[in-house]
Formats: sequence, structure tokens, C-alpha cells
Amino acid sequence: MLLGIDVGGTFTDAVVLRQGEVVAQAKRATTHDDVLQCVLAALDAVLQPGMAQELERVVISSTIVTNALTEGSLPPAFLAIIAGPGMNVKGHLPVTPYYLSGYVDHRGKITANIEWSRHQELLRRKGSGVCAVSGKFSVRNPQLEYQAEHELKKCGYSKVFLGSELSGELNFVRRSNSAYFSAQVYELFTRFCKRVERALAERGISAPVHILKADGGTLPLEAALQQPVEAVFTGPAASVLGIEALCAPEVNSISLDVGGTTTDIAFWENGLPLMARKGAAVAGYPTAVRAFHMRSIGIGGDSRLHKTENGYVVGPEREGPSAAVGGSIVTLSDALITAGYVHFGDVERAQAAIAALGGEPQAEARKIVASAVEQIKTTIREMLDEWAKQPVYTVNDVIKGTEFIPQQLIGVGGGAPGLIRALGESMALPVDIPAGAMVANAIGAAVARPTLSAGLRADTTDGRSAYYIRATSWRRRDCSIARRLRNIARAWLKSRICSVRTSACRRLHV
Repeated sequence: MLLGIDVGGTFTDAVVLRQGEVVAQAKRATTHDDVLQCVLAALDAVLQPGMAQELERVVISSTIVTNALTEGSLPPAFLAIIAGPGMNVKGHLPVTPYYLSGYVDHRGKITANIEWSRHQELLRRKGSGVCAVSGKFSVRNPQLEYQAEHELKKCGYSKVFLGSELSGELNFVRRSNSAYFSAQVYELFTRFCKRVERALAERGISAPVHILKADGGTLPLEAALQQPVEAVFTGPAASVLGIEALCAPEVNSISLDVGGTTTDIAFWENGLPLMARKGAAVAGYPTAVRAFHMRSIGIGGDSRLHKTENGYVVGPEREGPSAAVGGSIVTLSDALITAGYVHFGDVERAQAAIAALGGEPQAEARKIVASAVEQIKTTIREMLDEWAKQPVYTVNDVIKGTEFIPQQLIGVGGGAPGLIRALGESMALPVDIPAGAMVANAIGAAVARPTLSAGLRADTTDGRSAYYIRATSWRRRDCSIARRLRNIARAWLKSRICSVRTSACRRLHV
């Protein structure tokens, strides 16, 4: 049995799956002041007697990291970089970094060591908490990062995130931002994870706990603490996995997860979600976090309505619940009810709330829905344009082009039945609302599986072939991964290989 929990902007959903079938599900209001409270409420609602001992895995999709970073509610962290010559990172990082001397070239050779005599001010500082270090080309040789980590811990920092351990990609700026954001959210994320562990233990759950990642994979809780930035944008990822489990589309499709606060939009091709060819952006800064090609827009069932001289603007503020279910603010849900797209709550209250805006209620409701649809269509057009401008990487792309032409819409989430129906009418596309759409995100979290990325680099500059295997956060991982990677390399490269070296520069002979 699998347990999935998804913390959304409005509701927190939980589902229990047995052999692919939903055996229990629950929906509880999200408590933003204490996310753990709603997680536990949903958990207690789905757990039946004896079920805790049968659970094989628990996967949590939480907005705690995303919210903390996008709201800017966390204090800045200390970031030191080893940029070397020829690169100006001003304006590309969320804070002004401390520049360390030293340089590693593109082949991993240390061409200049860190001159610690130039950094006495840094060595004398009394640090505390968590910081980050990132060096250009450190993925080729992380020794200078290790030196800096050692010195910063002597200064008092308890935890140092290294760019080379968060991504094997060469993009220095993206690695630096990933290290910085990991340092910034580490203490908050650690408190959340520890509380989750204690709460599950109190309920007799001993199954391994995983955190969903932005690319749809999962990390064990312990591993997630070593790279907490990977827990950003897990909500959108959960909806993609849920759709894949419920109704993987056979034609080019656009999926929309309509919640109470936001709508998450993703593209599908050949039954699979499209991946972003660059890392996810956090607070406007690019990172090395792998993610789906997605966009979140501040339109949901509980979105506030703004009447202007030119019509209506929907969102991005959430002001629910709607008047139809007892709220005091008119929302998009009230307009959808009045216009006849959905049927729930008190219809007369919804109509009265819309009438208070002026004009005939039905006509005003249709204008509001049309405005929301147009805002979503604008975002879809931007995503289509962004995808079309991506570099061409494959022969298939050259022959067929990269233009994405949608053939259907897929809707999940509480607000999907009404809003996606209106969007389908406007775009002249068929709409599919699969069974289980109301808890698709929790289903997606439950079925997600652990993933590990590893890269192989060939270097023949010394006159013989040497291959380097790179796994994210290598020093923190179990040695069994090293054995598995070595076996993969032996099977794949066979007689051509001379040596395999880990990112910590330890040689594995094969």
C-alpha cells in the first residue's frame, strides 16, 4: 500500500492506494500558518485500523519550500563563490556573494589555489547556521569547494552546501543559485521533516518517507535534507504524475490543474509530459533543479475578482471561500456557478454576489469567466512561444520541427470541471476530466518513485581514455550506489574503459 499527501494552496489531499486502486481519500483545508497541521489532519482521515503497518511508502508533496522562497520570508544566507577569471555574475545571483580566489579550468585542473592570506577577514568572521559555496567547473574537480567548506566550518557554520553536490551540470550560475536556495531553506525544511517523522512514528507508520521533486521523482527524507531546493514546485509535479496515472494522453495535450489558488499548466507529447530544457527558476533566478515544462498562474476557484474600466481581472489573490459556500467575498467560483458551468453550493448566494458587482448576473458572470479564460490562454500562448524558441537538439526536431500543437485539454483539481470546460469552448478543443481528478495530485504523489541522476564524462587529454561518473550529492550517499554505477559502467563501456572516477576523485577500477 502507498500513501500520498499533497499540500495545495487551498486544500491538502491524501490518498491510500492498494495495487493501483484508491482505497481511501480525504481533503482538508490547508493551514498556511502550520502546514504540518493539515498534513496530519488529512493523514488521520485516511488511515483505517491496521493500515499503518501495511504501508510500503509515504510520499509528501509540500509547498513549504516554494512558499518560503517565493514570499521572500526567509533571511538571506551567506554565499561564497569561486568564479575565476572571465565571468561577471552581478545580477544573476539573489545576494551579493563573497568572492574567493582560486580557479579550476574546464578540464578539472586547479590552475590557481585559494590564497587564504587574502581572505583573513572571512577566516576571522564568526559564522553560524548554514551557508553555501559554489565554484566554476567544480563539477570537474570539487577540491577547492571542499577546502572552502572546511574553512567555513572552522568559522562556525554548521552546514555548508556545495554547488558541485547539487548538480552535475556545467552551468555555474544555476549551480550557485541551487546551493544558495538550499542553504536558505535548510533550517525551515529540516524542522518540517523532523516533525513529519515524529508524527508518523506516533501513528505507528514505519514505512520510508519520501519527498516529491520538481521532476516527478522522489527523494528519501534524509537525502532531501541534503538538497532541499529539489522540493520546490512539487505541487505542479504531483498533478502531472496524477494525470499520468489516471489518463496518460495519447495525443498532444495541455493539462490544467485548477485549485482554489492557482492553475498549473503542463504540455504532453506522445503520452509523456514535456520537461523544461533548462532548470526551474526560483524567485526569478535560474537554478539547476530539473522540472517539467510548466507554468503556474494565480487563477483558481477562490480567486478574487477585480472590476476595472476595461472589464474584469481574476486573481492572483485568493479570497475564498466563495459566497456560494458561505464566504463573504465574490470569487471566480461564484461566477462559474452563476454562468451554469458548475453546480454546487447556494446558487442564489452566488447570483446575489455577482449581482452586487452591477449589471445582469448571468451576463456579468460570463464576462468574468471569459476574463479568466483569456488570462489562461495568454499564459498558454507564452508557453507555446517559449517552447518553439528552444534550441533544436535532435534529428527528429530538425525534420519535424519543435512546434507544439495541442489537440485536447485535460483538467484535474476541484475547479477543473467548470473552468476547463469554458476554456475548451474558447480554444475549440475537446476536454477530458478523468475519474479521480479531484485528488489527482495526491495520487501522483503516491505513485511517484525514487530517482537518481548520474552523468558520465569522457576525458582523453592524457592520451588514454578515462571516464568519470557523477552522481548528485555523492559524498552523502550510500556506497551501494557507487557499486551500482561501477557495474553500469562495466557493462556499457566494457573493454574501452580504463578507469571510473567518482566526483570525490576516488578511482574505481573496472
